[in-house]
Amino acid sequence: MGESLDVVYKGLANLKNGFKPVPGKLYVTQEYLIHKPNDYFAEDVMIPFEDVRRIEGVMTKILGRDMLSNLLEVETNEGHIFQFVINKQKKWLAALEEVLAERGEAEKLIWIK
Repeated sequence: MGESLDVVYKGLANLKNGFKPVPGKLYVTQEYLIHKPNDYFAEDVMIPFEDVRRIEGVMTKILGRDMLSNLLEVETNEGHIFQFVINKQKKWLAALEEVLAERGEAEKLIWIK
């Protein structure tokens, strides 16, 4: 692969897969956003930042109302959307802001501070 896989930030995260969450860990590196599931039957999800159109911190809706700031939504250039249920959304967004700024891709992050 050749790219740096030094972890900048990591934490527990569930990948939303329809109604079935896939528990695991989410990693931010200089090149990728990586979800490694706990279940060995599920595959890792590696999203290269060069393929990302948008990363946004969104809220979980409960009964149609925004309630919890605990989602990280990633849209790829191909139109695929990944949602990760995370803790401490602001810390995740800050780490992603730092990485994307270093890459010259800060415009990909949508974050209302």
